[in-house]
Amino acid sequence: MPYDDRLLGLSQWICQLSAESLGKNGHGTTPVVARGAVDQHSQLQLYLDGPSDKLFTLLQVEAAGDGTAINADLAALAGADYLAGRSLAQLMAAEAAATRDALAEGGRPVREFVLPVLDEAALGAVMMHFMLETVVMALCLDIDPFDQPAVERGKELAREYLLRART
Repeated sequence: MPYDDRLLGLSQWICQLSAESLGKNGHGTTPVVARGAVDQHSQLQLYLDGPSDKLFTLLQVEAAGDGTAINADLAALAGADYLAGRSLAQLMAAEAAATRDALAEGGRPVREFVLPVLDEAALGAVMMHFMLETVVMALCLDIDPFDQPAVERGKELAREYLLRART
């Protein structure tokens, strides 16, 4: 669950890595990307009151709190005085913390990755973490994380359909 739109592609990659590497021999989970504050309000109901069969990973970039402040009059007009003078970065940090705490209070396993900055080194470190985590999980499940036998049949069929379409 990324709380910064710049982390959406990373979240999608993590889902792909997990599904393709661990979805074998009856194993695997169903990874889903839920975009921070956009999806938390619709999906948090399921996450907190539905089946307890998920691990939640929150991704965010440390917010310095700078940026344009929300106008006090507009905040009051919206009935959200608590937003007056706050930046979007502060709002996103509060939303992420609230989701983390609500999940933890609900007994749901949740982990949080907060990057101090979003640069090549930080992104590479997070990607390496998830690659190593995936390999360790695969070894524990006694599966090969580097093959994709189920994907091959779809590729074979697509090639056949394309070859038939030429004639």
